Amino acid sequence: MTAPRLLAVLTALLLGPLAWGEAPNADLPRARRLLESLRYAEASRALEAARAQPGNGRDTLLEILELQGVVAAMLQQPTKARTEFQTLLVLAPDRQLKGDYAPRVVTPFFEAKAWVTDQQAALRLEAVPTVPQDTTLERIAVRTPADLLKLGRAVRFHLSEDGAPWRQQESPLSGGQAAVAVKGRRVQWWAELLDGRQAVLTTMGSATAPQTANVPLPQALIPALTSASEGPAVDTASSSPWRRAAYVCLGVAVGSGAVGGYFGLRSRSARADVEGAAVNEQGLTTGLTQKEAYALDDRARSSARLANILLGVAGAATLAGGTFWVLGAPVKVSATPAGVVLQGELP
Repeated sequence: MTAPRLLAVLTALLLGPLAWGEAPNADLPRARRLLESLRYAEASRALEAARAQPGNGRDTLLEILELQGVVAAMLQQPTKARTEFQTLLVLAPDRQLKGDYAPRVVTPFFEAKAWVTDQQAALRLEAVPTVPQDTTLERIAVRTPADLLKLGRAVRFHLSEDGAPWRQQESPLSGGQAAVAVKGRRVQWWAELLDGRQAVLTTMGSATAPQTANVPLPQALIPALTSASEGPAVDTASSSPWRRAAYVCLGVAVGSGAVGGYFGLRSRSARADVEGAAVNEQGLTTGLTQKEAYALDDRARSSARLANILLGVAGAATLAGGTFWVLGAPVKVSATPAGVVLQGELP
């Protein structure tokens, strides 16, 4: 990497937060100090002020949401705690609590995690396929496949067209989509999903790892794969009935394996919640009620049964697909003076 480019990257990393509207949040350190002093009511007010500040970065927002859930739980507000934890885990499904807390905090956290998993509520951005006009890209668009809590309000795009300097453009989120106009054969971009206070909820790409959209080469520039003297190529293997049956079996195997893996993870998660519940000095579980423990145990058992059945189906379909694939290998029969000759190839 050349010295000017290295300097540009370092400048983007150091000054990026200021350029993109992020500002230091003075209320968050104050809330931490109040929480450490067990002054929960004052910490709650400080966290509300920190959350209300516009332009919070993603890491800052996640910390505020986690501490809001903790403080609400310590103030005996389980519903509010669960709501804050749901918002936190929608944005960061794999996040864990940064601390060793009592059951009054851990219980709503795991309830929120179970809700996010069951509802598949994780919030993310994904690109909408671009359609070039002639030789130029004219639009970059993204969408949110799921936003159950209705958090997203706008998308901030960072764009560089055909090597031009980076520019920002914000677009409101409408119907789960946001788009901006561009003009170029090659567009580098990345995007941030923003809430109503301009806090960063999630991102797609980054300043150091942007997305790239290119206009495809004209068909005339793509070399021909076969010469004019050659006859048309025929894929006899893929047209074989055995090979078609193999594709079907392998598709069933992949689908069954994926669904079976999901139920296996669901069973393991439920079992971990039961086994990881807090216990008292007499060895009795205090982190879960009896009803919750029975529900988790029933979920673990039923999910495990489904996982075993589906993984068995996947194994059988894989074996059948492999057999059909071998049977579908192309074979050529020809007559010679020495007799009939069979010619074929291994799959």
